[in-house]
Amino acid sequence: MDTIECINSKRSIRAYEETQIPYETVMELLTLGTKASTGSNHQPWGFVVIQDAREIEDLSKNIKAYLLENLEKYPYLSQYETWLQSEKYSIFNNASTLIVVYGNTDSHWYIYDCTLAAGNIMLAAYSKGIGTCWIGFAEYYFNTPEFKKKYKIPENYELVAPLSCGYIKGTVKPPERKPPVVFNR
Repeated sequence: MDTIECINSKRSIRAYEETQIPYETVMELLTLGTKASTGSNHQPWGFVVIQDAREIEDLSKNIKAYLLENLEKYPYLSQYETWLQSEKYSIFNNASTLIVVYGNTDSHWYIYDCTLAAGNIMLAAYSKGIGTCWIGFAEYYFNTPEFKKKYKIPENYELVAPLSCGYIKGTVKPPERKPPVVFNR
């Protein structure tokens, strides 16, 4: 798949096959992620890779419980309360792999650099038949001291992009987007 075709057809994927992504493929995606442009060549990224199905499901349950207990802190999430209450709902869409991108806050540009790395990972994955989805709900848990301690994330690294990943289940249509808004025309 060429770059333009990949960009035109890639979309967030929320239905995955049960097949595990080989760790070597995950490492290839991370390497491609680190080819992203980076401010002052700081390359501030760091990654957590989780491929254990039980661990991913436990994380989903923990995040749902945390969000339900704290909805008053996040009123904009109240629209998802029914989802969060459902035992069948998986925060990570039953993905076989999580790639979590962190940025070293010693770099002023860590958010931009790590977002570019995440974009590379998502496009490279899609070109290999692997779907990804940026999981916003994970931001409330993956930056906690407990999570960071468990996964050996240094204190000066902050969460940037939590991604669910897996081989795409079924077929998907390209996304429809509004035309670009150009302010000076």
